[in-house]
Amino acid sequence: MSVVRSPFTPIRLLMWIILAIGSFVCVFPFYWMVVGSTLNPNAVIHGNLLPGNELWINLEKATKNYNLPLFFWNSLFIASITVFLGVMVNAMAAFGFEKYPSKAREWFFGILLLTLIIPQISIVLPLFKLVAGFFAPIDMLFGTSFGGLLDSSWGIIMPFLMSAFIIFFLRQNFKMFPTEIVEAARVDGSGEWRIFLQIAMPSMTASFSSAAILMFIGQWNSYLWPLMTILSDGTKTLPIAMSSMMNAYTIEYGGLMLIVTVSMIPVLAVFLGLQRQFVAGLVGSIK
Repeated sequence: MSVVRSPFTPIRLLMWIILAIGSFVCVFPFYWMVVGSTLNPNAVIHGNLLPGNELWINLEKATKNYNLPLFFWNSLFIASITVFLGVMVNAMAAFGFEKYPSKAREWFFGILLLTLIIPQISIVLPLFKLVAGFFAPIDMLFGTSFGGLLDSSWGIIMPFLMSAFIIFFLRQNFKMFPTEIVEAARVDGSGEWRIFLQIAMPSMTASFSSAAILMFIGQWNSYLWPLMTILSDGTKTLPIAMSSMMNAYTIEYGGLMLIVTVSMIPVLAVFLGLQRQFVAGLVGSIK
């Protein structure tokens, strides 16, 4: 069977040109980021677009002046724990909203969605006070001195475990999960936890993968909240480290480009590893 090709027309040529320009605009910043990590600061400032030979010098500066492995580990730990716990918490909430009917269910869900229009900056100060005095009731009751969660990884993780958007996203996918299966499992004697963990969750891997990618990228790139809660160098994340380099008297652009390049590796690894599930989850696919 022969393949019929559409004739080459000026419209097709224009489309190819537009696509080529769009691809160049998207790819060039990443190219310059990688190239800049091999250059000295003066070459970066002058816009040198060819790779240099100072990659190891920039790496030595980044690890000598800034504890790059520690910052990388802090960011990876915070993002990974947020994804693991956050997907579980949001999935349980979404499953409950969809599969447990009640008269007030839609009212509460509507209130939850209203929180999406509240700017994050408007709740930063109340959230800061809450995290700073997280253990205050326990301290008052038992006379202990636990204090709060400032300057700790959990102070960054816990406020963002719940996401109204992720709950909404997962609920839309749970709508496609047959309620008859849940009812049949109950008739067979399965408990609610077993239904959720062993029946519902394995059927929603694509949706969970999409939610995991969104939560990982959001927490990995988080800047404002870690900036407010991190008080020591031992708990800094990569975005905070990059900000510290920008505030230095002499900016090491080569080292900064190197840290930015390193910070892209986990995001690319997670997305490339889960890209099929990510696309399937966005279109509501259930296996």
